[in-house]
Amino acid sequence: MRSLALLLVSVLVFAAESFPPADVEILGDIDYGQTSDPLVCSAKQKYCSVVFNGLSGDRVQVQGRGDGADKPFVAVADGSLNELARGSGEVTATLPQVTDKLATYYIVFRDPSGKPGKFTIRLNKAQ
Repeated sequence: MRSLALLLVSVLVFAAESFPPADVEILGDIDYGQTSDPLVCSAKQKYCSVVFNGLSGDRVQVQGRGDGADKPFVAVADGSLNELARGSGEVTATLPQVTDKLATYYIVFRDPSGKPGKFTIRLNKAQ
């Protein structure tokens, strides 16, 4: 049973994506309760992002809307661009415990087919 638990943990750890910094274009920042102005995500980088500051244990809800019919890929990543959670159009994540308590996080997004487009991102503190 213990080896099955270790295998499951290993699979979960390797399932999370790490976004290479060279593939992520930072388009601005956002605070809790805000919706971004329309953000133009070009084809220069694979992903676009906005940054925000959060406290250890905060539960965040992110909604992404694009100008296309499909819901955009949306993820929350830590300061090293390691994925914490992902979704299609919406994602909820609990921020990990960190030494400084307050840390910078990324909301990473793109069109599901990788096409350029305009997006709005909404960040809320979930209950």
